[in-house]
Amino acid sequence: MKYKLWDMSWREAEEAFKGSDTVILPTGTLHAHGPTPIGIDASAADRLADEVGKRTGLLTLPVVTYGEDAKMARYPGSMVIDAHTLEQYYTDICKSLRRNGIRKVVVVNGHGGNREALIRTGRNVREFGMLIAILEWWTIGVKAMPDLFHNDTIWLDELAIALAIHGKENADITPKMHKGEWGDNPTKPVYGDKIKAVAFNDSIFRGGPVTIPIDAWDIDIESPPEIKEEDLDSLFEKGVTMINRMADYIAEFAKEFEKVDVDKIFSVDKSDTLS
Repeated sequence: MKYKLWDMSWREAEEAFKGSDTVILPTGTLHAHGPTPIGIDASAADRLADEVGKRTGLLTLPVVTYGEDAKMARYPGSMVIDAHTLEQYYTDICKSLRRNGIRKVVVVNGHGGNREALIRTGRNVREFGMLIAILEWWTIGVKAMPDLFHNDTIWLDELAIALAIHGKENADITPKMHKGEWGDNPTKPVYGDKIKAVAFNDSIFRGGPVTIPIDAWDIDIESPPEIKEEDLDSLFEKGVTMINRMADYIAEFAKEFEKVDVDKIFSVDKSDTLS
């Protein structure tokens, strides 16, 4: 049974849209992750969405490869989409889905920077009777599967997932220094002794969180891969396990989300039209 929209003829798509009012949408971006391929945010979301489609039979859309990346713009390979453009793009996808009878979208998001545009999209689409759920593997993993995912080494977990998806030969583990969401070294003390940069826009002052938007390039510290050839097999196997357990989790959520009656959550003006 087909579940990928791009594999279907328009007649098959018509029947698939009649089968459920819920779809799976993977979203990602392209930016630096140390020795990990720059496409992992998109490929991880795409792989997880594919596994969820297999498990649930829910219609699964192609991955939105490009995303928000302003804070990583100076890294080679980063592709930066303006946040307002991204919000409108996501909203237009949802409008098209609504015309096909879809009321609920499970977003498998691979990049934290997309979150704000996705949340704003969720606010937009309620006007025409839709509901969005945003799921991110790393936040779910750390909270729901602490035996497998670890907040202080999430960069290494991401490499494990990348090995399972892209292949062990695609990890850049040559002895060179890396930046960009890699390593456990502290960030540069760019604000003095009392204000500590944590990551991206996040800083801490006297134990409290403070937001200071800054280019990641300016605060990241270079770290060596510290991964040996003999480590790749175990990391690969861990990545496979992580993908399978996360896909099981998201699939279970998607089936519960499919049961939600959107009209009971908020009233919809049936005279509204989509432009």
